[in-house]
Amino acid sequence: MKNMCAAVCALAALCAAVRCGAAQTDVERRVEETLSRLTFEQKLGQLWQFSGGHPSEAASSDRSKGALDPKFLEAVGAGRYGSVIGKRGVSNYNAIQRAAMEGVGIPLLIGHDMIHSATTTYPIPLAMACAWDESLWERTASAMAVESLALGCNWTFTPMLDVALDARWGRIAEGGGCEPLVTGLMGAAMIRGFQGSDMADGLHIAACAKHYVSYGASFGGRDYNAVEMSDSTLRDVYLPPFKMAVDAGVATVMPAFHSFNGVPCSMNSYLLRDILRGEFGFDGMTISDWAAVRELIRHGVAADKADAAVLALNGGIDMEMVSDCYVETLKSAVERGRVTMKTIDDAVRNILRVKFRLGLFDRPTLDADALAKAIDPAANRALARECARKSCVLLKNDGALPLKKGVKVALLGDLSASDWQMLGCWSTRDLSNFENATLLDGLKADGVDVNYVEAYTLTGRVDLAAVEAAALAADVVVAAFGDYWENSGEGNSSAILELKGGQMKVAEKVKSLGKPLVAVVFGGRPMAFLGLAKTADALVMAWNPGGCGGWGIADVMTGLAEPWGRLTVDMPYATGTCPLYYSRTTTGRPAAITAEHPFGKRYTSCYNDAPFVALYPFGYGLTYTSVKYSGEKVAVEGGEVVFSADVANTGAREANELVQVYVRDEVARIVRPRRELKGFKRVALRAGETKHVEIRVPVSSFGYTLNGVRAVEPGWFTAWVAPDSDSGRRLRFELSAADVASR
Repeated sequence: MKNMCAAVCALAALCAAVRCGAAQTDVERRVEETLSRLTFEQKLGQLWQFSGGHPSEAASSDRSKGALDPKFLEAVGAGRYGSVIGKRGVSNYNAIQRAAMEGVGIPLLIGHDMIHSATTTYPIPLAMACAWDESLWERTASAMAVESLALGCNWTFTPMLDVALDARWGRIAEGGGCEPLVTGLMGAAMIRGFQGSDMADGLHIAACAKHYVSYGASFGGRDYNAVEMSDSTLRDVYLPPFKMAVDAGVATVMPAFHSFNGVPCSMNSYLLRDILRGEFGFDGMTISDWAAVRELIRHGVAADKADAAVLALNGGIDMEMVSDCYVETLKSAVERGRVTMKTIDDAVRNILRVKFRLGLFDRPTLDADALAKAIDPAANRALARECARKSCVLLKNDGALPLKKGVKVALLGDLSASDWQMLGCWSTRDLSNFENATLLDGLKADGVDVNYVEAYTLTGRVDLAAVEAAALAADVVVAAFGDYWENSGEGNSSAILELKGGQMKVAEKVKSLGKPLVAVVFGGRPMAFLGLAKTADALVMAWNPGGCGGWGIADVMTGLAEPWGRLTVDMPYATGTCPLYYSRTTTGRPAAITAEHPFGKRYTSCYNDAPFVALYPFGYGLTYTSVKYSGEKVAVEGGEVVFSADVANTGAREANELVQVYVRDEVARIVRPRRELKGFKRVALRAGETKHVEIRVPVSSFGYTLNGVRAVEPGWFTAWVAPDSDSGRRLRFELSAADVASR
């Protein structure tokens, strides 16, 4: 029977492969047929994403209403555009596609930045990463896909797969944090959610992996700034999430704005042709970031638009976003022999391939009624609430949380009652299916006796008399701290991560009154809040939790939900310690914090005035109970290394513990990180329960890249099975030559 089952499974896999191969062959045939009938001008049209053509009567808050300009539709029918950017609603989407099909016969890709919201706004990606939950990431993207279609978009410019090591960089809000493994797993899950198993089923959209590659390493944490790095760092830290995205079948890839080792990513053939297509096998389409082709002139590598077009197309950019260098100059470039027709045809092939895979030729228009039936607003609200619960991180708790029944709570700070500030950067703000929930709303909904007094704003006035009066009338003070979401995201790099305004005056005032203080920190990046961490009795990192964020955060604070989130970034003591990340490399003079030398001893790699480590490290997060690790072991079994531990819930409440595995290569040919995350597993524990947890990691995961070659070397490794990147008992294991050979 076992052999029969195996044979049936093998036959099913073979049939699936045959079907997949046949479908791919059919796509390629249709691509070639379509390409063969296009004029040169129509080919150039496919290479352009146009930003205009929005409804003429639309208000600035909703660009999906109103009639389209007939001249725009005429240009669509003539084949002047391969794509347009921006949501316009289903009726206008259909008008665009009908014009395209009746004219040139090729539908358009219609894209928008559905980063973490369409109609329903979920937590920002950095917050979502803190859930460490692939199922949640995939379900959220799947829900966003249908809502995106209902807004008139078949393509989203996400997930952002930039590994971000510097909290000063504003776009850290858009990605998974500082760890390649978490970033890659989150990106792959989102791609599966957006694209489904079949992009052409009418309920999914094309995803876009961005910003390829190393954007998160820009000098000084300044957006759009240059990047210089070794090939080893590129391949071991920044490329892996993009390889995982390609393996997940991502339809499109967007190169970054910046220059990499002196060559802008928008023309970097080493990154786009040699690695992305040559090594990774990517056969989808690439698209520049906003006007990035034209920006090659400002980089100083192109003299004019004609130069920029030649460099970008030859470098590997298929479609130009917004700027018009391709359509304006490529005809002359071909005539002069600077670009070949094969290069243009190959770019058009890549674009057409995505359109066929998306099913646009067979189903060019959308069925508004069917989409409306496919969207369950209540279910999406529940999902957004779940996301907010699982993405907030409990950083400190001296007994103030969960809030006890019957306590009187004073709720302070303007963020506590601002629905707008729950959303975060890149929210589409099409909030037609529900009103946003503030923290005040959430606490009220969970039955808390709460009295809201604004008392202060984050960067403006502070009324300490109002703080005192509200606090004295309450049993517990809950106060909102952090930053407004407008100060994070693209174009919002920051040189100061400390709390601004009079926020610490508020915390100190509450402390002086002897009232328990629960600090809830909102924002789109890690912040330096040492003073607040010392002053508050409980500290919750709420991030920008989305439209249902107030409900989700309150669920955790009241104990209706157990704390779940764990950091995917390091929280710094001070801005000056950035970039700060747990996987920093070892040094010849490593610093060590002791009671005698709290900032590290002189003549070691330390600061004189601040700790060199994190205030709260990567992987960190508390529960409402206590969890103990024991019996940690590591064993090499064939092509895997097996890490295990007995994990016990020694408290009185349920727990969801995130067991993490870290490894360090003890002796290598190049300097290696002090720790690297190699695996993790979520384990649910009832009060008093102990579970034996095993995490299996392939031997191939313990390699590194040197001179462009990745290899796993025999030798000794240090390992930790731990709740975060700074904890755990040291283990050792050895990989033999035979172990390495068997991988």
